[in-house]
Amino acid sequence: MPGHWNTMAILAAISALPAPALAHPHVWIDTRVEVILNDRNEATAVRIGWTYDDLYSLYIVGDMGLDPDWDGKLTAEEEAQLAGFDMNWIEGFAGDSYALLGEAELVLSGPKDWTASYAEGRITTSHLRSFDAPVKIGEVPLIVQVYDPGYYVAYSIPDDPVVTGGVGCLAETYVPDLDAADAALKEALAEFTPDVDLEMQFPAIGRNYAEEVRVTCAAP
Repeated sequence: MPGHWNTMAILAAISALPAPALAHPHVWIDTRVEVILNDRNEATAVRIGWTYDDLYSLYIVGDMGLDPDWDGKLTAEEEAQLAGFDMNWIEGFAGDSYALLGEAELVLSGPKDWTASYAEGRITTSHLRSFDAPVKIGEVPLIVQVYDPGYYVAYSIPDDPVVTGGVGCLAETYVPDLDAADAALKEALAEFTPDVDLEMQFPAIGRNYAEEVRVTCAAP
């Protein structure tokens, strides 16, 4: 999950839910993907946007002491305080965003240039992640996947992806086979005995639910 931040707030939110809600996932995030290209159709960075579900947004705002009058609006000072709350990533955390060129994994930088806002009861943040070196895009697609390996967070890409820069490039969103993902989850859970704490040892099946953006560029 994003940075594994504010654990106590998350646990408080979960404990307030009825028992059936204790199955994964616990947090839902609408994701926006922007791929930034230079004039040679090379990807230099991706900007990732996260809009959190209403319940999680409510707990974060309350936990941070923001919007004390509960009018659903934050002052400029409060937005500045909110910015970066989900950017304190622990070592080894991949940001739940992954980039590939075809099947080859690419390295993304840590987050930078982050923003945050709060509207209609939901927190929205964004951050930029750059590539170590520009990535040439042609018929072999640049793929940006979003998922939490432990499936604590469910990510979706409801809006069209954006390509900024470049010439003759196309971005499309692909969704997984959810029936196959559910079947794999059931099979993985069947291996656990009743005494196992699934909250602590939930199988790493999040990739099966990964939505992804694929970017291709026409030959010059």
